[in-house]
Amino acid sequence: MLPFFAAVVAAVAAPSPSASPIPQIVRVVTTDRSAEAISKTTRVTYVVNKQQIQQYGYRTIGDALSKVPGVELENYGAIGSNQSYGIRGSNTSQVLVLVNGMPAPGSLANSVNLGTFSTAGIDRVEIVEGGGSTLYGTGAVGGIINIITDHSTQANGLVRYGSFGDTEIQAGGAGFTIDRTWANNVYGLPSYTNLGTVEPTSRNNAQYGATTLRYSGEHTFGSITAELNASTEDEIIGSPGEYPYVSTTSLQNEVDNIAGLTLRHNGAQSTTTLQLGGEQQQIAYNCNELQEPSACFQPSQSLSVESRVSAYLRNAVDGGHNHIVYGADLSRGTVMANSGGAPAPFISPPPPPAVITAALAQSAAYVQDKFDFSKAFQAYGGLRGELDGSLGGAISPSVGIEADPAHGIAIKLNYATAFRAPNATELYYPAYGNPNLHPERSQVADATVYFSGSEANASLGWFTNHTNELIVSTFIGCFPPTSYNCIYLPENVDHAAIQGFTFDGSTRTRPGIGAALNVTDLYTARNLDTNARLPNDPVFTANIGLKFVPQPTGLFGGAEIWERVAGQRGTVDGTQPLFFQAAAYANLTAYVAFRVAPQFDFYLRGYNLGNDRYSDVTGFGLSGYPVPGRSFAIELRAR
Repeated sequence: MLPFFAAVVAAVAAPSPSASPIPQIVRVVTTDRSAEAISKTTRVTYVVNKQQIQQYGYRTIGDALSKVPGVELENYGAIGSNQSYGIRGSNTSQVLVLVNGMPAPGSLANSVNLGTFSTAGIDRVEIVEGGGSTLYGTGAVGGIINIITDHSTQANGLVRYGSFGDTEIQAGGAGFTIDRTWANNVYGLPSYTNLGTVEPTSRNNAQYGATTLRYSGEHTFGSITAELNASTEDEIIGSPGEYPYVSTTSLQNEVDNIAGLTLRHNGAQSTTTLQLGGEQQQIAYNCNELQEPSACFQPSQSLSVESRVSAYLRNAVDGGHNHIVYGADLSRGTVMANSGGAPAPFISPPPPPAVITAALAQSAAYVQDKFDFSKAFQAYGGLRGELDGSLGGAISPSVGIEADPAHGIAIKLNYATAFRAPNATELYYPAYGNPNLHPERSQVADATVYFSGSEANASLGWFTNHTNELIVSTFIGCFPPTSYNCIYLPENVDHAAIQGFTFDGSTRTRPGIGAALNVTDLYTARNLDTNARLPNDPVFTANIGLKFVPQPTGLFGGAEIWERVAGQRGTVDGTQPLFFQAAAYANLTAYVAFRVAPQFDFYLRGYNLGNDRYSDVTGFGLSGYPVPGRSFAIELRAR
């Protein structure tokens, strides 16, 4: 399949006099915590907008990140299952997830699941790659994902039905959005015999149901703009766990709430912003341990509750050739965890249910100055001082340049120190937490060259990340050995090194045909203490696509086909993959769109069309989290 696409990309990239016009400049707010053109950002920044969310049928934020260069994703099943993610070799806990610039629910305990975070009512997602600790503090070692809600008052909606009972109904207007999604997620698995026992041939107890309500509105009063955002998501998720230790009774209920008020004063040369917000996450888990003692992830009902309030004040000053942003961040939160009596390492019988409540805090001040030496050259420098409660403080500087040495060529260079304080789960969770952990300290750098022409755009980047005191989960054992009750203990390792290249290229859509290709080569991702590759980091990931967009008349609305190829993940000792990691895989997706009325589009979508189950269970001794095979969906969307 890849040679075919390579030939298509080469053919489409050939010169043509009918090139489409260059798209309008996109403005972003995440890179430097102030509005600016994406072409002038010093850090590498990508945007997935509302039009792309609708066009590709992205239903979760995780879906929306699937084609972004440098982003690694790993699904643990169909929609509703957990999804790990990283940027440039970082892990989930090293990526800061924001909603309208405020921490997403679950940030304190590292339980933000982008695989269930609905795109309903979302205007765009901004992804900033590289260390962002100077402006955002702890957790931004690999980058920042900022989910920005939609202020639009235009009426919209969709109805969808697909394989495995996958159904969705969505309606919106006047700033409100409501979305209801559910699926039984019963899909086939390979059949094999394990010690004379025929293992299950279908994935059960993986059902998913979610209701999302959002409001986003903006009003201007003279020189002050007020923005109010609020959302709640309620999810019921079946949790079958690791195959073949399948649980038929495990069930998780998650409720995520977030609200924020933003006040902006727009002066002649400055914008002062005050953000007040709060978030809460509640995750309840239940499993019948009497019915299936070896399959329950927790031996009885557990409950985790996180709550946090935040206040951010900043001022962005535009002095012509000088752009300064400075401010202060304050955040206070609590995390309560009731493990339901999960077994502690080497303790028998298990202790009674443990309940731990912990408070966490963040106080920080920062400043960043960007200076335009000329129209073709600008540089910045920044510094942040942060205190993370009892975990101590950190000083995080950063510097970088953005230059346009020739027409159609731009260069971006960045260097920063970044840090991550241990999250509440790593510190305190019963039978898992380690209160002796130290914060991670990282040195990150990148260099990217951009090429822009009348027929195509491309970029080539290199990045590096050296981390001290990296926090990893060490496998202790399973109790009993054949059960799903396995113990991991977080600990600091001394040194880790990550390096890689990214390439991103796309052609102009002409005449109605375009192609895109991005590649991430993570050639180094190693624990330098053991010389083993870090887990969950594919060596090679590529996305390649071909699209056809006709003139905006007639029935046919367009078609697109994408293939994602990812290499083998990391290993424990350099020879054997971790039990939960996916092997190399290719994932082929496609859609065809039709205009059935002036404001209605009909989509036919196909997923995993090559039926390459990249988390297959294929024989004795293998286990994991299998994902669905080939599937289809139809969708009617009002725009």
